[in-house]
Amino acid sequence: MPNPLLGGIRVLDMTQIRAGPKGSRWLADAGAEVIKLEARGRSDSRGFGRRGSGNTAGPIAAISEAAQREGNRVAFEQLNRNKLGLSIDLSFPEGKELFKSMVSVCDVVMENFSYGVMDRLGLGYDDLRKYRPDLVMMSMPAYGSSGPYRDYVSFGWAQEHMGGITSRTGYRGGPPQKTGTIVADPLNGVHGAIAVMTALIGRAKTGQGRFIDFSQLESMVPLSGEAILDYSVNDRPPQCNGNRDFYMAPQGVYPCTGDDNWVGISVTTDEEWAALCVVLQNPEMASDSRFANGRGRVENHDALDSMIEQWTRQREKNQAMRELQKAGVPAGAVLDQAEAYRDAQAVSRDFLVELTHPDGVIYPYSRTPARFSKTPAEVRTPGPLLGEHNEYLLGSLLGISAPERERLESSGVTATLSTDLS
Repeated sequence: MPNPLLGGIRVLDMTQIRAGPKGSRWLADAGAEVIKLEARGRSDSRGFGRRGSGNTAGPIAAISEAAQREGNRVAFEQLNRNKLGLSIDLSFPEGKELFKSMVSVCDVVMENFSYGVMDRLGLGYDDLRKYRPDLVMMSMPAYGSSGPYRDYVSFGWAQEHMGGITSRTGYRGGPPQKTGTIVADPLNGVHGAIAVMTALIGRAKTGQGRFIDFSQLESMVPLSGEAILDYSVNDRPPQCNGNRDFYMAPQGVYPCTGDDNWVGISVTTDEEWAALCVVLQNPEMASDSRFANGRGRVENHDALDSMIEQWTRQREKNQAMRELQKAGVPAGAVLDQAEAYRDAQAVSRDFLVELTHPDGVIYPYSRTPARFSKTPAEVRTPGPLLGEHNEYLLGSLLGISAPERERLESSGVTATLSTDLS
């Protein structure tokens, strides 16, 4: 990639699962050299078989393509593309020393272990900055590094509950419901990448490193910002309201032709309401006193939904979206994940890139949504094999000789896919 935005920045990525790897992936997409750190017995969500996870490494040729796809979740590829693979087992004293040597040539260390893990390993920020004084280190435990919950462990779905999202997701009068995906992880990843970038800019100005105490829960809470404000000012607790908004109407998803096909419509102004009436071939409805303003439309939402549904049921979801958008009414066809990837808009912008992995399996990778005019952020390489770049990182970068690298691997301190794990 010519002149990458983050060229020259090296990141040692210890994060696992989704939130942390998502954050480091943003940096990798922008050109930073991100080093994915794993250990032979502690790989990150690789599944089974072809990548040498746990004790299941074996010859690639002996594993069918279907088994490879099933064994190694596509999520690993999406979260760890553009990264280099390094394997060091920190349970070995030699592994810790190797890690410290790697820190000395890195700008950033990112980890999302539970609170205190790095300090107990003797690898906390105060320890590591002895090897890199201007180090930027981000620790992102679920609840941050202070407070009564700092020792608690949780994943993204629990943060949705704790952050107030679940209490607002569901139908009126019904119980809270979790979202259809895990909202916390990608959001935390974005916020984490921003935090690292902010610290790097500060370092460029002052020459000083930073420790970033990142709370994944606190990253989630602002998603309920208006509900928090409403409660603080009006003492009004948030409520579930299904697909409807409390202040704008009509808003919801409406059935279209075919099986389980829907279009989403969201009217935010009187002008959009008048335009919708024209599309529904009922322009006089715009002057109906029941629907003259947003409050009236909210109060008469059931009647509106019935009229809108009569129109949408006669149209295919994409056709309905096009007719509404042409009239100036915010609307979108409800797409499943596969449809979203194949949609004309995504295809026109080459949103999916296919790369052939060294094991021969072709994977589709989603491009970063940010397009830069002179320094594009690109999908360059698949997710790394276990220890795939040990030779470069330990040999070329740290200057460890080939015989010494072989000794480290045979003793279990390092590992690659070729390591005999039997």
